[in-house]
Amino acid sequence: MNGASACREACMRKAFTFAAAFALAAAAFTITMLTAPPVTEARPVSSIDTYSLTVNAAPQEDAAFDAN
Repeated sequence: MNGASACREACMRKAFTFAAAFALAAAAFTITMLTAPPVTEARPVSSIDTYSLTVNAAPQEDAAFDAN
């Protein structure tokens, strides 16, 4: 039984070490995101005219469609 107890202690120590490392990494990530979040430089693309695309995509009045 002593060998099983030693194995159980080793497994618990590994699990505790993993949990502590994970908690430390999560805390470091959270602190980094709160103090210095990434800055995006998104802007609308002005080279695409969506109005002309919409007008050109409209079907003609006399266009035949397959509507059975």
